[in-house]
Amino acid sequence: MAGMLEQNLEALRALHPPLYDALRSLPGDSGIEVVETPSGAPVPVAYPAGKPLPLHSRFDPVREAVRFVGQVDTERFDLFVVLGFAFAYHLEELLSRMGEDSLCLVIEKSAAMVREAAARRDLRGLLSDPRLIILVAPDEDAVAEALKGKASRTVSFITHRGSFSAEPEYYRNSLELARSYLSMKDVNIATLAKFERIWSSNIARNAPRMVTLPGANVFYGRFTGVPAIVAAAGPSLLERIDFIRENASRCVVVAVDTSFAVLQRHGIEPHFCVTVDPQVVNARYFEGTVPSAAVLVADPVVHPAAFRLFRGRAVTTGLAFRIMKWIEGICGERGEMTHGGSVATSAYDFAKRLGASPVVLVGQDLSFTGGYAHARGSYLDGEVRLRTGRLYREEMFNRFQLTALPRLMVRGIGGEMVHTNQKMMIFLSWFEKRRDAALVNATARGALIPGVRHAKPEELAFGEPPEDIRETVDRLYREAGGAIPVAAQREGLLSALTAMTAELDSLVPVLERAVRDSETLAGTVGSGGGDRNKVAYLLRRLDEADREVESKRAIKDIVSFSMQGVIHTITEGYDVEGENDSAADEERIARRSLYLYRGLLEGSRFTRRAFGKMELLLRGLPQ
Repeated sequence: MAGMLEQNLEALRALHPPLYDALRSLPGDSGIEVVETPSGAPVPVAYPAGKPLPLHSRFDPVREAVRFVGQVDTERFDLFVVLGFAFAYHLEELLSRMGEDSLCLVIEKSAAMVREAAARRDLRGLLSDPRLIILVAPDEDAVAEALKGKASRTVSFITHRGSFSAEPEYYRNSLELARSYLSMKDVNIATLAKFERIWSSNIARNAPRMVTLPGANVFYGRFTGVPAIVAAAGPSLLERIDFIRENASRCVVVAVDTSFAVLQRHGIEPHFCVTVDPQVVNARYFEGTVPSAAVLVADPVVHPAAFRLFRGRAVTTGLAFRIMKWIEGICGERGEMTHGGSVATSAYDFAKRLGASPVVLVGQDLSFTGGYAHARGSYLDGEVRLRTGRLYREEMFNRFQLTALPRLMVRGIGGEMVHTNQKMMIFLSWFEKRRDAALVNATARGALIPGVRHAKPEELAFGEPPEDIRETVDRLYREAGGAIPVAAQREGLLSALTAMTAELDSLVPVLERAVRDSETLAGTVGSGGGDRNKVAYLLRRLDEADREVESKRAIKDIVSFSMQGVIHTITEGYDVEGENDSAADEERIARRSLYLYRGLLEGSRFTRRAFGKMELLLRGLPQ
């Protein structure tokens, strides 16, 4: 048995070095019971609920694997996500039927199970097959890394019955994790295509705010040890209104744009309100609100209307993109804010950057509490009422929201099962991964966040802060605002804009020629190879274009911000326009080159227009 293990581990070493090291470090006795079938084939036995459960057939595991894999359409799919390694009979059969370009990703909970399989069976052919990816007890990052670049593949999820029966909860969660990642990659492409130009356009239109407003970092680290309440807009927010009101002078109150009007209507004036979404609908959250002592903390990509409709002071944050770093290089750093996919995650991160501790969440239901997505009285709740009528009732609209994504049931704060979906699970996982001992979830109802302390209002007591929080906010804002060199920053941006625009004007003709050459190249190689001298000539011209683009590194990086969908499509391996499965490698490369150059050209033209708008707005600032 020792000889078999050594041979298998050597086969494993080349393609799976981390797993090789992990299996090497395990003790000799795995503790896994193994029985032999009449043919002598070994089968592992698990004991869920104390009862023996063979993970493969006790009579003929090979025949069982043939029958099981025979139900899988191996010609239709080219990515197989298998839940459960066990003793790998099913994996051997699957790989024997898969195409040469297909991949098999197997997720196994127990490293000891893989080691025991390697000690009992000759798996050298399986473990040295480059089409096999093995993950043992992976976290989300490991699954994401293994699936990176594979979102465009046609995927089949295969659950090994024996493994699942032994560990149903683990493999059920692993299945949802893999599904969520792959579905989110498609969502990411769509999101980038929808928002990339909006982000760039909004940053350009908000440039005057960078010149005239302080950065959010003027508040960072200034409230060390002061508690903070982050008010999200989940359906149970109203059940914590009294808690917020009673502690509004003891805690830094951070609203999100969706909850801001709700707090105001209940007589609560937050200290800060965080907004991050680029869509104009988010700016409308502030319609109908009254003048506020709160400070709006705005991501630079928000719609400019947010600054007009919010009736109070504002600061802007930074952003880890080249266009924003270029502006910050002239106007000073603004202070970044981590994004976890929702405004509530950004509000939590802002509170942490203030130095606040603990940070208490309320209204963070992450579920459809009572069949609703948002707190009653929020802007979104009002939109529901406006859109409903006699033939399309409010209940029908909410039913649509509840069914827009697949229904997931998770453990609730009160121990019950609650209804959520994949989108909210991403946010739940984000909070879980903070591993923050100073994070407290005081939300009344909704999904339980594993690893986070949950508390009721009566369990939380806060002392008086060392300084009046409102007075501190006002003083810090006043001091920062009075020190802004508006005229110098305006002139600095205008001067840099002139230089950047000149670079763009010289880059566009280069890209136009590259697009024409790429179109000719794609047509030439697509017709069977064509004239090889012509192909070589076109490739030389494209190399020259590449060098020209690369020489304009600063402007290239700014342009790339407006073509993230193109970049993501290529890096994730999605098909591009004009591609087909039967195309030769040369043609596929040519098509991708054309797709990239078109993206660069369109992005350059768009950035040129955005720069023009930015210049116009900056020149309109008072001298």
